[in-house]
Amino acid sequence: MLVEATPAPDGVITSKGCYVDLDIERYHGQCTDGPSISSSGLRTIFIDSPAHYWVGSHLNPDRVDEPQSEALILGRAAHHLLLGEKEFGRLFVVRPDKFDSWRSNEAKAWKAEQEEAGMTVLLPGQIETIRGMRASLQAHPLIAGGILDGAIEHSLLWQDEETGIWLKARPDAIPTASGDFADLKTAASVAPEDLSRAVSDRRLDMQAALVKWGAKAVLGIDMNDFALVFVEKAPPHCVEVRVIRPDDIAEAEGDLRAALRLFAKCLKTKTWPGPGGSLSDLAPIGLSDFARRRAADRRAFIQQELVHAA
Repeated sequence: MLVEATPAPDGVITSKGCYVDLDIERYHGQCTDGPSISSSGLRTIFIDSPAHYWVGSHLNPDRVDEPQSEALILGRAAHHLLLGEKEFGRLFVVRPDKFDSWRSNEAKAWKAEQEEAGMTVLLPGQIETIRGMRASLQAHPLIAGGILDGAIEHSLLWQDEETGIWLKARPDAIPTASGDFADLKTAASVAPEDLSRAVSDRRLDMQAALVKWGAKAVLGIDMNDFALVFVEKAPPHCVEVRVIRPDDIAEAEGDLRAALRLFAKCLKTKTWPGPGGSLSDLAPIGLSDFARRRAADRRAFIQQELVHAA
């Protein structure tokens, strides 16, 4: 299979396609001629609420830009450098060795200049960490065998037939010889229970499901598998590769559809409810069954104490 990519236009995108050189800021913004959303947005709507999505959405003129944590910055930088993306040099810069801190006025001025230019400043130690991750990845037989090979920096964009909303997926590597997709993830731990928790908490099955939709809609291919390549951020930078169960991806498609319909409704009504939904005000609230049983047991214990004391 040969991926036919289209250079990203300077203006808004008006037709579906596999686009190359669509920088990450435009991808996460509104790069299409109508409202668009990616898997991260749909997952936020499904897991948290429309309100949680809207507060940081590029569709929101009053959106709030949250400062990036050090862990998030490291993850983004590792992603770009480990996959060999040419955007790394455009987005990141390493603090020069002549600055051992940000205390001097010269160092502060240099940092401010880089940030004004849109660059994210990395510390030398962070680059060493990324190099350690890269060495571990390169030593893994599945990575050496090409599981992450494919078309890099390609974005899949298409319109959902039901809602008309533009959907966006940006696989780490679009396979050129199969329908086997893979995605790189940095992790604090690759212990089995931690990986399972990461898939569940971050709903990575929903991410895989959207790639499945995009592969079919844009590339005309069926996704066979979706593998997750996990690498630890701290030494020894252990690597584990897992394949998401196809039945979980199939179930996640239903969750995507539910979130997408809710997104469309919110756009139409211009309302973005929180976790309780739009009908939760003045709804009854009470103890859980567990709390109710615990209270009953406590009352019985206190009554027994009172009888004994008498």
